[in-house]
Amino acid sequence: MTSTSARSTRGTAQRTGCFVAALVDVVLLVLINVSPGWRVVPFLTEQAGDVVRVADIGLAVGIVVNLVCLVVPRRQVALLGDVVTTAVALAVLWRMWVVFPFDFDDLSVDWATIARIALPMVGVVVFIALVVQAVALARALVRPEAR
Repeated sequence: MTSTSARSTRGTAQRTGCFVAALVDVVLLVLINVSPGWRVVPFLTEQAGDVVRVADIGLAVGIVVNLVCLVVPRRQVALLGDVVTTAVALAVLWRMWVVFPFDFDDLSVDWATIARIALPMVGVVVFIALVVQAVALARALVRPEAR
């Protein structure tokens, strides 16, 4: 496979990935807000609406980022999109931690404690991903020809 052919195949795969990701975000917005809606989830309280608003913003940002990456398939744009969407994911996790919109009925397992431990652990992983993505973006901006 020639270098141009490999780039073309990679570009098509990236565009397909961006399209699928945007489509998944649209589907999630519909599932969360329209049908069946977040209110049917039995362990979520009414305070979950405060988290849903932030999650909706995150999904909308994801749609915009993926559509931009679809139209402008440049590595730097994709890396910037990764930084933005990961930062928004961190904001959603923070909001979920602050609001803690869960009410677990199953008393045989302490799901609340598990969630209170898991949320910050996931937050640390997402923060590390954000740092890694920011470094990758900085490197791509300094040396745009590097792959």
